[in-house]
Amino acid sequence: MWANHLAYRSAREPENLLNHVRRVYLHLELRQTEELYGAMLDLFLVLGDKGESLRKGLLRKAKTILDRDLFELFVKNLKQGLQKNHPYPISQHSVLANFFDGGLSLIDVDPKSDEQPGRGVDPLELAQEELTFGEVAVAQEILENALLSSPERMSLHFGLLEIYQHTHSLSDLLMMQDRLGERIKVAETAWMKTRRYLESQG
Repeated sequence: MWANHLAYRSAREPENLLNHVRRVYLHLELRQTEELYGAMLDLFLVLGDKGESLRKGLLRKAKTILDRDLFELFVKNLKQGLQKNHPYPISQHSVLANFFDGGLSLIDVDPKSDEQPGRGVDPLELAQEELTFGEVAVAQEILENALLSSPERMSLHFGLLEIYQHTHSLSDLLMMQDRLGERIKVAETAWMKTRRYLESQG
C-alpha cells in the first residue's frame, strides 16, 4: 500500500521533506482524518519553525478534513512550529511523534541520569541501540528491568510507555503496572493516560 510505503520512507528518512508532503497529499485526497493528522504531525515536527508557508498552505487544505481541535493545534503552532516536547494528542499514524526527533533518536537519554559512573551503560542508551535496529521487544525488556531497579527515574517510565504506545501492548502495560505497584506514582498520570489510550484502541 502506497500509504504504508510513504510512512516507512518518512520514518527511515525523516529529513526528506518530499516524502512527508506526499503523505499529506495522499491522505488529503483520500480524506482520511486520523491518517492526515499523523502525517501533518510528522511534517510539523520535522520542519519545526521552518517552512511556514508550506505548512500554512497544507493546513488550509486540511481544514475541512481534520477535527477542529486538531486543526486548531496546528494553527496555534503555525509560527513557531511543533517541537517533540510539546503536548499534542497521540497518533498511531505518526511515525515520528512518539519515537523520533530530527536526529533519529527514539528515546531521549536523561541528562540528569542518576546512574553512577562505573555502573555500565545507561539502560536508555542501550534501549536506544536496540530500537535503532528494530529490536523493540529487546528494548522493552531492558527498560522494564531497569525500571524495576530504578523506579524513581521518570525517563525510564516515559521511554517504556512510548514503547507500549507504539506496540499497542495493553497486556504488557497492565502486567508491568502490577509489578511496579505503588512505584508507578512517580509517573502515575502518564501511566493512566497511556492505559486509557490503549484501552480506547480495543
